[in-house]
Amino acid sequence: MRTPLSRRLLASSGLAAALWLLVVLIRWGFSQIPGGAAQLANLVPQVAPRGLLWGDSGGWLVLAIALGAVAVALVHAFVTTVAGRGGALFLPAWFAAVAAGAVVGLAFDVAVSWDSLAMFGPRGLLVGEFGAGAASGALWGLAAGWMPGLVVRAPAEAPASARDDRRPGWLLPAAAVAVVAVIAGGVAADNARTTAIAAETAARQQAEAAVTFGAMPDPNATGVPVPSRAEASTELDPNWCTPDKATVLKGEPDAATGHRGMPIQLMNFSDQPCVIEGYPDIAFEDQNGHLLAVTIEQGSSFMAQDPGPQRIEVPAGGYAVTYLGWDAASPHGALVTKTVYAAQTAGMERGSWPIDLDIVEGSTVAVTAWQIDENPVVTY
Repeated sequence: MRTPLSRRLLASSGLAAALWLLVVLIRWGFSQIPGGAAQLANLVPQVAPRGLLWGDSGGWLVLAIALGAVAVALVHAFVTTVAGRGGALFLPAWFAAVAAGAVVGLAFDVAVSWDSLAMFGPRGLLVGEFGAGAASGALWGLAAGWMPGLVVRAPAEAPASARDDRRPGWLLPAAAVAVVAVIAGGVAADNARTTAIAAETAARQQAEAAVTFGAMPDPNATGVPVPSRAEASTELDPNWCTPDKATVLKGEPDAATGHRGMPIQLMNFSDQPCVIEGYPDIAFEDQNGHLLAVTIEQGSSFMAQDPGPQRIEVPAGGYAVTYLGWDAASPHGALVTKTVYAAQTAGMERGSWPIDLDIVEGSTVAVTAWQIDENPVVTY
């Protein structure tokens, strides 16, 4: 025979819900203390998942916790009426607290694992701390369940007919609905927390981008790295300014209204003259370490006139120079130049220099032919 739903049983279940809610609030309060004192939260059973209490879930978190307290009360009352069997209720009420804490904790575990369940099915339960809420809830019931047990102690005396009429047949569906509501509220709170974290991250990235040259690096961006050399089949003269005789050096960028320019020098460090002809090989790398999509045009720009390709002899210790020219562009949120690559001519090994330039994706860069640098300004 099931135990009727007496006032003492209602008070016992209400106390169980209040104790559960108190533990949630105490643990949350300890976790908000700055410094090492926050570790005091570890002394309190984690009846609601830690991830759910961390972050900004707004009103959804309050609703989920309130639903959890209601579910604790209903599950506690139902289990007590089933386990009581009309006898002393101290131990049944204590056991009911253990069961209620475990069931509600399990509901919260399901809520915070919902996305993993949706993606991977039952395997998703292996991700994270699934089961921690149920175990902590059972531990809470074991530690605190004696108090609701003391409240209810023995069943209230009532005529048999009255006891039959007052059998709480509605408790099971009510408890089941409350547990499902906890899962739904927990899912909503977890989604709100995730959305808030994503919004905060996006705002921080936007603030960083406002003071950062170009878009923030994207580790998931697709692209190809800058090749170490461009494909070419040019037959080189033995007197050519090859890397064993000459090296390419970056000059300092220059600017005019709406226009940019930068020289690139070739220094002959050997003790013999060497020759160079035509245009250098130029490439640009963006902030993600990929080849930047830029159009290279051989010819003049606003910043420099192209003398045209001609064979020139660079004396020992002398310099040749080429000029890059492009139109100014806004780097805000764009793929920009973070490294310049250059070689004497296509097919030779490229050297590189890290530098921030407003050569953005889609820019056109004009390159002049090599010419003797009569007044070299060495910047290396």
